[in-house]
Amino acid sequence: MRRRDLIVLAGELALPEPVLEPLARAAEALPPELPCDALASPDTAEGAWRDITAALPAWEEDGGMAQLAAVLAGACRTRRAYREKNISDGIFLDTMGCFRRFLTETHEMTGRWAFDRGFWTWRQIGCLLFRLGTLEFEYCGSGAGERRPDDLAESSVLNVHIPSDAVLTREELDRSYGWAEKFFAEEGRAFSWQGSPRGVLCGTWLLAPALAELLPETSGIRRFAGDYRLYHVEEDAPDFYQWLFGVEKPVPAEALPERTSLQRRAKARLAAGGKIGIACGVLTRCDGHKPA
Repeated sequence: MRRRDLIVLAGELALPEPVLEPLARAAEALPPELPCDALASPDTAEGAWRDITAALPAWEEDGGMAQLAAVLAGACRTRRAYREKNISDGIFLDTMGCFRRFLTETHEMTGRWAFDRGFWTWRQIGCLLFRLGTLEFEYCGSGAGERRPDDLAESSVLNVHIPSDAVLTREELDRSYGWAEKFFAEEGRAFSWQGSPRGVLCGTWLLAPALAELLPETSGIRRFAGDYRLYHVEEDAPDFYQWLFGVEKPVPAEALPERTSLQRRAKARLAAGGKIGIACGVLTRCDGHKPA
């Protein structure tokens, strides 16, 4: 593990300036025996992350800088894995753009520059999750723990994730879906360790049926949701508090912000005893659009 390489990568990813100095200190203090390279393989990434977190401070102790240094060290190996499989550096940098986004989101929510998403980012480092255009696609083998429709329960699938900076126009959505179809049939096949994905799934608050009552037909969220056939709804799930209102946990409706029209409508719904929740759906639209 070359500490200089991870600092160079941090610069390429334009990580926020306040993070760079504590990150450099954490990188110097990383135990040399950490299995950071093992983060870069689909079959070892999750186990390697468990071993790494057992050896490092919890993110609350040091703002997550040790964990961030470890995953960036792993990402340097991931970059080599991409190149070995002829996956473009553009896809690599877009996928690893999650680190700047996560740091910024946590700062906006808490006022603290901290990395609290290590539990999630072993997927990006492990060549399991790729950003292809405006959306992210995570390869999941058969038997994975997430809820699925019965006909895909034993199949490999793609799980769609929606970055906070996603642009939900028809053009961008179709471009992402078409790109994913092409990617996992070609260069991404190298990481499809249980065979080609047979379906595209998504579980998110953006699919919650309640949003159809709160948004105009022209909204990007409704456009995105219209691409999916729902197979599960959880009205009581609290996920939307973080992503819609920017609060870490549920709070009384009167304490919620009203900066956007959706926040105002959702707040009124909650104050009146209504619910939002999350839903899971299977993609029904994929019209063959390919990346430019």
